[in-house]
Amino acid sequence: MMKFHTILSPSDRHSEMLFGLIMVLTITGTVWLGTNSTKAIISAGIGACIAWGIVDGIIYVYSSLLERGRIALAAQEASSCSGEGCDLIAIKEELEGTIVDTLGEREKHEVAQHILMRLKPVENHTHATKDDILGGIAAGMLVFVSGVPPLLPFVFLDGIQAMRLSSVIGLVMLYAIGYRWGSYVGRSRFWTGIIMMSVGIAITGVVIVLGG
Repeated sequence: MMKFHTILSPSDRHSEMLFGLIMVLTITGTVWLGTNSTKAIISAGIGACIAWGIVDGIIYVYSSLLERGRIALAAQEASSCSGEGCDLIAIKEELEGTIVDTLGEREKHEVAQHILMRLKPVENHTHATKDDILGGIAAGMLVFVSGVPPLLPFVFLDGIQAMRLSSVIGLVMLYAIGYRWGSYVGRSRFWTGIIMMSVGIAITGVVIVLGG
């Protein structure tokens, strides 16, 4: 069985789940307003989960290639630049916006020197690796898995009851994603869940109003 936590980062996992969930909630709301048909909702929802799962998997692989290419280019520029200290400056610029920013200037300099001494061109930055493929599959599966629960009520119930239960499931899942995310970023899990749920509702509502 694929272990998502060993393949995708917490940010990737939560983003994929949030995307799949909001996508399905949007589709169920749009199709419900347009047709009031449970069969149409199930068909559209499952189709969207599969389609966007594939799309997200491909985007994940492509993003991985771009990131390795960017790192390879930075390594090449640092090793080929001219001028005293320009290679070290290039490494420092590359480290901006990372956890290294929490260090003092002296520590930043030492980290950059350490990286520069071990710097070498990134191999295989133009071809997808096994990890890229597994990550793409995991991303696609998360989109699909997170989108299925809100569709289940339409399998067993009809009419407004199915829609209400689907909405409740969606709200609970939005809260759960925010709750988990709060534990990763050191924020209040309760309020992070509430905020995530509110933002998800707002995004879904806007997309439905704009036509899905």
